[in-house]
Amino acid sequence: MDDGSARRLRHAVIGAGAGILKAHMPALLSPDVDLVAVTDVNEEPGRSRAVELGCRFYTDHRDMLVDKLPDVCVILAPQPFHARIAIDCLEAGSHVLVEKPMAVRLDDADAMIEAAGEARRLLAVSFQQRFRPEVRAAKRLIEAGELEEVQRVSMTHYWTRPAAYYETAPWRAGPAIEGGGLLMNQASHDLDLLCHLLGMPERIVAWIGTVLHDVEVEDTAQAMLRWPGGVFGSFYTSTAGAGDEPHVVIYGTAGRLRVFEGRLEFERFGVDLEEYAATEPEPFGPPPDLEPVDVEVEPGLQGHLPVYQDLHEAILKGSPLTVDGVEGRKSLELANAMLYSNLIHKEVSLPLDRSTYASMLEELRAARKPI
Repeated sequence: MDDGSARRLRHAVIGAGAGILKAHMPALLSPDVDLVAVTDVNEEPGRSRAVELGCRFYTDHRDMLVDKLPDVCVILAPQPFHARIAIDCLEAGSHVLVEKPMAVRLDDADAMIEAAGEARRLLAVSFQQRFRPEVRAAKRLIEAGELEEVQRVSMTHYWTRPAAYYETAPWRAGPAIEGGGLLMNQASHDLDLLCHLLGMPERIVAWIGTVLHDVEVEDTAQAMLRWPGGVFGSFYTSTAGAGDEPHVVIYGTAGRLRVFEGRLEFERFGVDLEEYAATEPEPFGPPPDLEPVDVEVEPGLQGHLPVYQDLHEAILKGSPLTVDGVEGRKSLELANAMLYSNLIHKEVSLPLDRSTYASMLEELRAARKPI
C-alpha cells in the first residue's frame, strides 16, 4: 500500500480496442490519472488508441508490465481472458480494475482473488451501477430497516439489442467463447444489484432461451430465487424485448421500495403488516394503504468515475473497496447457477459447485452446443 500521500496513479489499459473504453475515458483522462500505456492483441485499433491518448502501445500486456509496471491495470479485454491477464498483472505488482464479468467461471474468479491476496494488491470489479445515487439511497434505507422484514424482490430489465449488436464481436454470441450470453454480459449489472441490496440468495431455479436473435447463447432469462430467512424473488431480463422501464422493487412488512434509473420511490404502510396480521379484527379487513415518503438522494458522480475514485482512495488511503473480487464474484455465481439450473432442469443451491459447472461448460464447448 502507498503511504496515503496525494499523487497521480500510473494506469495502463489492456484491451484498448474495446468499445467500453469510451465509458472509461472520463476517468482515465482525469487529473489524478497518468495513462502510461495501452495494449491490444489487435494492433490497428490498439495503436490508434495509443496515438489518440498520447501513450505507449504494446501488443502483449506482459511486455508492458516489464517496461512500465503501472500502479493500476485496467482490463477491458473479453471476459474469457480476464483471469489470466489479471493474475499476470497482480503477480507483477499492479493493482487491477477488471470489467464485468470478472471471469467466465467461478474457479477462475477464485484464482484471481487468491492471486490478489498473495500479491497484496487490490482487485476491483467495474460495477458502476452500485454508485448510482438512487442505489446508494436504497441501500441505506434497507440497512436502516425502513422496510422492516423484507418479504419479496422483483427485478425486470430489458437490454434491447438488434442483430447488429451481436455482429460487432463474435465473442458476444458464442458459448464456447463467452460462457453464456445475456446473463454473462448485460445482466451482470442486474445480478450485482440484487446481491448488493439483498445479499446472496441460497436457492435458484432458472429458465433461459433464445427467443428472437439468431445466436448460440440466451437472449432471455427468467429465474426464481430464495434468500436465507425466507425472502422470495423473481428476475427477468432480455435483449429480445422492450416496453418496460428497468426497475427493481423490494417489498417489506413496512412498505415498498422501487428503484428506477435516476429515481427512487419509497412508500410506507400506515400500519406494519405484521401488526395488521396480528390485530386486524375483520377476517377480510383491507390491508393498510401505502403512503409516499420523501427520501433524500444525495448527488453523486455518474458512470465509471466513482469506480476509479473508489479504487484510488483504497490504494492511497487504505479505504475499503466497494466492489472487490469477493463482491464482484457474486453476480458471476448467480449467472453460472442460472445457466446450470436451466441445463439440468432443477433447482440449484448456492454456493455453486465449481468443478461440476466447469465440467459442464467444457463438455458444451467440446460439443459446440448452446448453453
